[in-house]
Formats: sequence, structure tokens, C-alpha cells
Amino acid sequence: MLERATTILALATCFFGCATQVATQSPSAPQVSSPAPQPALLSRLTVSDISLNETGKIEVMLSNTGKGPAPYGVGSLAIYVDGLLKWKDSLGTLPDQRFLEPGGAVLYTTPVELVGRHDVRAVVDEGGKTVEEDKLSNVFPKVLGKERLETKPLLPGLRITDLFLDTQRKLSVTLTNLGDSPFPLRAGNLRISVDGLLAGSYPMEGLSNQPYLPPKGNLIFTTPLALVGRHEILARVEFASEVKKSDEEDNSLKRILDGPSVGPDIVVKDLDLTEDLELMIILSNAGETDLRKGAIFQIQVFVNDQRISEFDHFISEVMKANFGNRYIVAPPYRVEIAGISRIKVSISPELPSDDIRSENNSLKKTFVIFPFKIGPRRGEEFNFSISPPSTRGEAHGEKVRAEARCEGGSSALMLSFKLSGSLKGGLTFSGRSPLKVEFPVPVEELQKESVWSVLVTNPAGKKVEGHLIIEHP
Repeated sequence: MLERATTILALATCFFGCATQVATQSPSAPQVSSPAPQPALLSRLTVSDISLNETGKIEVMLSNTGKGPAPYGVGSLAIYVDGLLKWKDSLGTLPDQRFLEPGGAVLYTTPVELVGRHDVRAVVDEGGKTVEEDKLSNVFPKVLGKERLETKPLLPGLRITDLFLDTQRKLSVTLTNLGDSPFPLRAGNLRISVDGLLAGSYPMEGLSNQPYLPPKGNLIFTTPLALVGRHEILARVEFASEVKKSDEEDNSLKRILDGPSVGPDIVVKDLDLTEDLELMIILSNAGETDLRKGAIFQIQVFVNDQRISEFDHFISEVMKANFGNRYIVAPPYRVEIAGISRIKVSISPELPSDDIRSENNSLKKTFVIFPFKIGPRRGEEFNFSISPPSTRGEAHGEKVRAEARCEGGSSALMLSFKLSGSLKGGLTFSGRSPLKVEFPVPVEELQKESVWSVLVTNPAGKKVEGHLIIEHP
């Protein structure tokens, strides 16, 4: 027993000594350094934008702007609308997981659909299981959608926009449809009051040949009501009970109108030439009453824009109303017409009561005079042009008059007209001197400079001399 204890003590002493020797020698051993720890690469999940697609569903742009990947299946995406949670799902259910990788991005369409305008927030929730660079980028607020507009029914909206008198002194009413659907005229009635008293009630379908007034369109209704003198006019539209309008405002218009007085209306009806090619002025009375004998008119004559005659004319006989007669005035000093002459004649009464309308007190006309000497069974051709009117509103279809006069008798003549450059056949007239013809000029020809050719033919066996006279607007 004593020997075993001695052996154990000797072994312990030997072990302790070896350990001390190792510890004493370690400072002199070469030192080996361990590697420094590397920083962790963190992910940064970001909601970079939210929007609405064509169907009104919310789309979310998810991306990882960090340097490390985000773990798969960790966290969720939530949508809040006006502060209330509308939808939430795990990120692991998204079909495209590219947003987990650094620099990756995915546009995801959520099942949340908006109607109207709302405050929306998209939130990426990591659930506290991962470490990210920045938590502030996980929430993206935005206002999406538009204010919801109620669909209004399409309804007509009628307004009386004008009242006026036409040339016959009849009351005319302009009706405008400001709504967005047609208005059936059968459902409207036009009531007219004059100086506070009802003067007429007219179904609108009887005042027009069309059944509807289209949206944004207008119609002019001419009533049978004629006015003389100054009056207060109130026009109002009444509707059938089944018609709904876009507004309930008063569809009426009040206006004071001055109806022209009843009286004579003297017009320059025509201009003509005597046998010696001197100017004659033809007046007429378009009014409703006769013009008295003894009325005095001042008359001015212009040739090629130069005033060459001005005189006062004493009306020597009664001028009957409604174009009852033609009254011929010859200037006291001869006005001879030759070559190409643009004639303008204007008249003005000494007393306003002798002519109630002044807008028809002048007349313009162009005369082109061609002298000719044509041998037996021969012809001679002449050209003349018609210039477009100075204002577009005057181009309304006019007539050209031509007259071939032979000296010393009623010789047989033939006139043939053709528009220069036209492939169509011309117009041909025949008869004895003085041969007078008239033909219309199409509106499209009045819009441009048109040149006409006229052939004067002498079918007789002897020479003829005379003049070709062209009259055009």
C-alpha cells in the first residue's frame, strides 16, 4: 500500500514539472495571428412605388437595395387603405422571388382593387426574424385613384338664344340645344307675348321640317307673327310633361324689337342701255304702300369707281307698291358706256318716310361692249371674264345677260357661249336683232376668275354691224 502511494506521488510530481516547463518555454515560441471577423452583408427590402393598373388593382414594386440577400419565405406584404388593413400575405407566396437578391426588383399585382380616391400604404414586414439596413424603406404611402363621378343621364338643355325680325318683319326665334342628347320638337311649344299680352302659341314641330334638335345644335323658327313699330317681345318654350331636361331654368328670352314701319321701299331694280349706249336707271317700289308723286331722290352714278354724275330727281308719277311698276330715270347729263365699265348707282330719299329701307338702295353691274362687223355667213369670237366678288358672302349664283344689236334692221344672229377650258358643249341661242339672252353662272365659277368665250355668227347673206353687250355682276 505504501509503495502504491509513493508511485502516484512521483507521477504527479513529474506531470506538474513538465507542465511548468512548457509554460516557461511558450514565450519564446513563434506567434500565429487569427483572421479578423468580416462584417455581415445585410439585405434592404424596399417598396419603391405603388400604383393602379388598368383594372384598378394595386401594384407594388418590391426591390432589395441592400448588399446581402433576404431569406426566402420570411416576412409578409400588407396593403392598408385609408388606415385599414385590406390584404396581407407571406412574401414566400409571391410567384417571382427575384426581389430577394441584391439589386433584384419585382412588380407584384395585389388582389386589392380601388374605386375612387384613397390613401394607400404598402408595408413589407420582416416579422423581426432578419436584420436589415433600414426599416424606413419598408413603408410606402401614396394617394391613388380618382374621385368617383356619378354617371348622369344624357338630357337635352334648351335655350332661346336670339329674337329678331326677318326681312318680312316676321318674328324669328333661335333655339339652341346645350345638352347632350337630341330634343324631339314634337314635345315643345313656343309661346310669344307682345307687350305683355299673348300673341301666339306655336307647336315647334310645325315650325321646322326636322323632327329633332341635335345636341349643341340650333334652329331658327320663323313665326307667322309680323311686327310693325317698337314692342317688347317675350318668347318662352313649354315642354311636354314626359320630357326631362338637363336643367330646370326658365327657357325664355325677353327683348325689345323695332319693327320697320309700313311704307314705300324704293330699290334700284336694274340698269340698262339706250340705243346710243347711254345709261338708264330703273327704279321700283318693293314696299307695301305707294310712293307719292313729287318725292325727291338724290342719285349718284359711279363708273369704274369714279363718280361721274350726281343729281336730284323729282318723281313725276306715283310708284305703285309691291313692284307694281318700273320707273325709268335718265341722268340729265349723258353717261355713255364703252369698253369694260363697272357701274354703281345709289339713291337716297330727301325724306326718310319716302323709303323705309336703305340696305337695297344701290346696285352694281359690269357692262362689256364689243363692236362687231361680220361678213355674210361668218362669225367673230369675243372673250370676257367674270371676277370673283369682293366679299365671299356675295357669291350666291348670278346671271349673265347678253344682247347683240345690229344697226339698221332686225338681222338674224346666233350667239354661242362656252366656258374657256371646258370640254362640255356651250350654250347656243338664235334669233333676230336685238337678240337678248340670259343664262346662270354656277356658284363655283363665281369663286374664281372665270373666262367665257362668245361666238357671234351672221347666217345672212349680207354684212352686219352692231354691238355685243355683256352684263354680269
